Amino acid sequence: MLNKISLGIKEIGGYRTVVDKSLIDEVEALARDLRGLRLCHINSTPFGGGVAELLISIIPILRGLGISADWQVIRGDQRFFAITKSMHNAIQGGSGEMIKKESTRSVYQRNNLTNARELDKNYDVFIINDPQPAALRHYCEDSKAKWIWRCHVDSSQPNQDVWQFLRPYVEEYDAAVFTLQKFVPHDLNVPRIATMAPAIDPFSSKNMALPKTLCREMIGNLGLDKDRPLVTQISRFDPWKDPFGVIAAYKLAKREIPRLQLAMVGSFAGDDPEAWGIYAQVHEEANKDDDIFIFSLYKIMFSHETFFNKPHFFIYLYGRFIIWKNAQPNPIKI
Repeated sequence: MLNKISLGIKEIGGYRTVVDKSLIDEVEALARDLRGLRLCHINSTPFGGGVAELLISIIPILRGLGISADWQVIRGDQRFFAITKSMHNAIQGGSGEMIKKESTRSVYQRNNLTNARELDKNYDVFIINDPQPAALRHYCEDSKAKWIWRCHVDSSQPNQDVWQFLRPYVEEYDAAVFTLQKFVPHDLNVPRIATMAPAIDPFSSKNMALPKTLCREMIGNLGLDKDRPLVTQISRFDPWKDPFGVIAAYKLAKREIPRLQLAMVGSFAGDDPEAWGIYAQVHEEANKDDDIFIFSLYKIMFSHETFFNKPHFFIYLYGRFIIWKNAQPNPIKI
């Protein structure tokens, strides 16, 4: 059987302090019709990526609403995850050369077949996250459940070799969910397509509020000068987060603000064998400037608030640079 992630139950009422009461009332009303529904999310790693972070929060909330929600994680060897990372990149417009090989396609198909055989199928609804387990539906043809494919990346201009390989599997689903309407591939044909923006959990340990004095102390302990301006990027070590573009932007800004520092705080996902290579390359580039600091979540555990309380600038990257001055949502685009 596939591994199930052990999580508790969380009541949604606590979120009334951070969102409009009517929204919580609406969610609770919708959930009443779904009480007892057996729902299972499936992805490829229990830690490190954005999907895992979302599921760690949403599964307990679903349970608190009376939905019988679980989370199963597929298995795979390094070759399988190298292939799926290549597919993940290609869906965002990267190279699709690897998928042209019959041996590559066979590894992907074989791993999905093996995982399908080990899947606990005793659910009413499956939500399959991203391309790694996308073929599971194909190998569970006897399932009476409803199947939803959730794509978490920009698939508006996918590499066609990879997309045409993946599309027949996705079209076996009952529905597909994307982050934005413009991310939906124009030739996708499924019975229902929906869009759903991602969210953060204000009560997770990464987002919890910390006293500013503690944040300054922690930043100082990490070797940064707490009295100098700081630019921060927090993301996975991934080419699509463009860490080298962040460094280039920092260097441009430093011409105007000579005392500027850069902190790049990254995580590693269990299904991303590419990350360690990116991490090493970023380190090599950072070694050329004493004011660039690289931290991994293997080295430090912290609340994002540690860095949000300090930076004069915070970089969020999604296809272009957006710099938030004073960590407020007034973007300066470069």
